[in-house]
Amino acid sequence: GKILKGRMKRPTKPEQQLIDWIDKYKLPYKYVGDGQFILGGKCPDFLNVDGKKQVIELFGTYWHPMFDVAERTEHFRQYGFSTLIIWEDELNNPGKLVKKVKAFARRK
Repeated sequence: GKILKGRMKRPTKPEQQLIDWIDKYKLPYKYVGDGQFILGGKCPDFLNVDGKKQVIELFGTYWHPMFDVAERTEHFRQYGFSTLIIWEDELNNPGKLVKKVKAFARRK
């Protein structure tokens, strides 16, 4: 495998799918999972671009046990950020997923 320069990483397939939908539906988030945005040593997958303290984490069902999810959510909360968790299998239902992201974006 190639050595990663710094911590920059390419989006995974699921992340790329979400990036495409964010672009298509003009959702107010951008991919920052390549390390361009770090909060207390942790790098969220997506960041709100409207100035709201919101991040989105995309989790593959098999790679993230529930305690890991809770721990990351709590980590970002300490910095005043709310976290929307998206599971990889939710990508199978784009209509529902886009609604979920829009609802999150409307939150204060």
